[in-house]
Amino acid sequence: MTGNTAVDLAISLGGVVVLALVSWMLGGWRTVRVDAANAAERLALDEPDFAAAGWMIGADGAAAAATSATGRETVLVFRIGDGLASRRFRHGAVGIERRGLTLVFRVNEPSRREVHLTASSDAQAEQWLLQLAGQRL
Repeated sequence: MTGNTAVDLAISLGGVVVLALVSWMLGGWRTVRVDAANAAERLALDEPDFAAAGWMIGADGAAAAATSATGRETVLVFRIGDGLASRRFRHGAVGIERRGLTLVFRVNEPSRREVHLTASSDAQAEQWLLQLAGQRL
């Protein structure tokens, strides 16, 4: 390097900024949006035997949930990194808590401790909570 600490530091920081800009331009910081099509595709890939009776798509595009035709199971589809993941569980196996418009699922896994599913209204949040708790509407 140059021997001048300030110049060397400026060169290093400039290099980091250039790398960050290249990553941003190549799409490295893009996040996928969870919508009905993406969620159904992920579900078909991860859980092909799961028959979804209905979908709850989060208003913020971060997560979705599907209840089974039997009403005994739920699958969560959520963003993780730049992709999607899913978790399948029986009703009662995962804690669900309502915080305003958001339902918080405590999945307690190393990849994700909680999954947040945001409704668009209080009525929708309450309906989803009852449905995900296993009560038929």
